[in-house]
Amino acid sequence: MASSIAILIVGFLYIGIITLWLITEATPREPIGDPYLAVMEVLTIVSALALVGVVIAIWCFADAAHRLPALTALAIGILAAGVTMAVHFVQLTAIRQLWRVGRLVDYRLVWPSPLFALEYFVWDILVGFTLLCMSFAIAGGSSAEPARRALLIGGVLCLAGVAGPLSGQMFLQNVAVLGYAVVLPIAGALTARMFRAALPAAA
Repeated sequence: MASSIAILIVGFLYIGIITLWLITEATPREPIGDPYLAVMEVLTIVSALALVGVVIAIWCFADAAHRLPALTALAIGILAAGVTMAVHFVQLTAIRQLWRVGRLVDYRLVWPSPLFALEYFVWDILVGFTLLCMSFAIAGGSSAEPARRALLIGGVLCLAGVAGPLSGQMFLQNVAVLGYAVVLPIAGALTARMFRAALPAAA
């Protein structure tokens, strides 16, 4: 429940930071920069840890008939979290230090770049498959169905968004953004409610 709620809270904070940037700093030709970008990168690391917590919980929650998709979600989710945390650790440390001494033109994640491609690989493909497997791992009655559907929709949207990086038409990436920035926090709230509903049966 704590990890699911953390995903919801991080989602709200992420949207709040973007809104604040749009209100105070945004210009049509400039990508987002510090301090907003640094905060968003820290939030991404926190959300990755929260996602690991949720996949572990669902793996523990799954019955015998759903252990395989639960284990698959656990494996892919841990991989996704590890890669995205590594990307943002590099961004927060080495990339910024190289930029400050003039050895990099920019510290921001701007497409196309290898680190940005790796980030899209995580959030479009790995997180997409993680959410799909999580949805297949959930069993139960009416209390579980909303969480299952939200995870399924989020996974499909993330996977569909990979069309952006693959084609170079980056507006298509917004489909994945809808999946992990909007649907995933909603799924976090619904998953927390599912776990709460299961507490009396587990007691």
